[in-house]
Amino acid sequence: MITDLPSLKQYFRDNVKTPIFGVGVYAFDRLGLEDVVENYRILALRYSKDTKLIEKDIEVFSLEKGMGTQHIKESRNSTTVIAHPRTKGYLSRFTDPSPALIVYKSSSKMERICRENDWTLVAPAVKFGKNLFEDKIKFRKILEKIGASPPPGEVLPANNLNFYKLKNKYGTPFVLQHPRRGGGKGTFFITSQDDWYKAARKLRIQEIEGEEVAEDISDLEVIVAKYINGPSPSITGCVTRHGILSTNLQYQLIDIAELYNPQKGSGLFCGHDWSSSQFSPEVEKQAYNIVEKVGKYFQKFGYKGIFGVDFVLDESTNKLYVTESNPRLLGSFPTLAMVQLKNNEPPIIAFHLLEYLNADYEIDIKKINSLMRKPKKGAQMFPHNLTGHWMRSNGRVKAGVYRFRNGNLKFIRPGYAMKHLKRKDEFLLTDGVLQKRAHYSPNRRLGRILTLRGVLAKDKKHLAPWARRIVLKTHNRFKLRRVWFVGLRKFFNPDFLAKG
Repeated sequence: MITDLPSLKQYFRDNVKTPIFGVGVYAFDRLGLEDVVENYRILALRYSKDTKLIEKDIEVFSLEKGMGTQHIKESRNSTTVIAHPRTKGYLSRFTDPSPALIVYKSSSKMERICRENDWTLVAPAVKFGKNLFEDKIKFRKILEKIGASPPPGEVLPANNLNFYKLKNKYGTPFVLQHPRRGGGKGTFFITSQDDWYKAARKLRIQEIEGEEVAEDISDLEVIVAKYINGPSPSITGCVTRHGILSTNLQYQLIDIAELYNPQKGSGLFCGHDWSSSQFSPEVEKQAYNIVEKVGKYFQKFGYKGIFGVDFVLDESTNKLYVTESNPRLLGSFPTLAMVQLKNNEPPIIAFHLLEYLNADYEIDIKKINSLMRKPKKGAQMFPHNLTGHWMRSNGRVKAGVYRFRNGNLKFIRPGYAMKHLKRKDEFLLTDGVLQKRAHYSPNRRLGRILTLRGVLAKDKKHLAPWARRIVLKTHNRFKLRRVWFVGLRKFFNPDFLAKG
């Protein structure tokens, strides 16, 4: 019976013999289980400064180790890692039993490769993604069936929308959403006709690996909804054979101008704040009721493991409206697992893994839920290349622990995980900190900033002054300079800036 963190660790020591590998673009992406699973290993694409620190404690196989600022030509994702011949050669050492691979999100190619090599893919099947539970239109219909409320709105053909009719019906701002684009890149808050024209153009364009590609929208339907004025909490759930597990509500950092270029859309995801996440019992009860209903509905279709539910909170009525679901690992990982471990909680990702291993385990689900719903401390912020251009870094930036002193950032010591922070006035820069002269495509993430204290201001929509200062100083430390004539240079040299 697994009842707490010590018994969870004991279960893995005694019963799990399968070699477990986390797979990500960066090694940091798949941290979180190293303090629970013995001999946990990581497969990564990029080799960053934080990876150099991680591999001192954990075995890391990186495809781009030794390549400096150069990149292999294939796409920047976990499928590239799993499909690479060198990865297959490395994994051929592990045969009895065969490996289990934990990924952020599965792909059809990834599923095929794992079947061919008898590897266990620890991720929900592709069929549950953009064509089912991740589709915002289909999810609205699911919410109607289970008695949960999306923001008031309707589904309309994208090529037959009238700004003035919608303005009269919903007021301004109102919300326009592409059904299958996540992270805020397909969500637009429409306040004026100028916003309307910009959103109409962006609906016809999608961004792939930093490049804009035209999309046929002749058959596209979109969601038009009332704008709910309030913060955007989310919750992490996990479908297990014993019931639905879930963490407490957490604030998401949305549309923070210092972290993400607002020109890319509305509802842009920039991080999480657990320290600031205090909600009334009424709001918490709504969230737990909804995550239970959503999880049980998913389970009917054979879904298992982690999923996320995003909300918007109408603070005038204390009502939670559901905006979308994410049937996969979430942007809160691996920091959520680090925060849970620091809080002496069993990390929810461990139960995700046990489900995909078909492990014979028992849990006290009420006790586990009670532990995982405790208040937590910590926050994470994702600084991006805020320009709309390809940029090159001219600064030597170290991965590790910093402190803000006398108007400047002071490097204190190396580090890569939440456990390496010791004081509330420290912060950690990690997750893909690249070498000097590395290239960043438009809006590419520069890294991840972790703190032990909350970063949101009282309105839960903006950064607190101290957090804003460290973000701006961190951004400046990269000394980004524009790369000119990118299109022309790539025409004559297709390998130039390969995948960013």
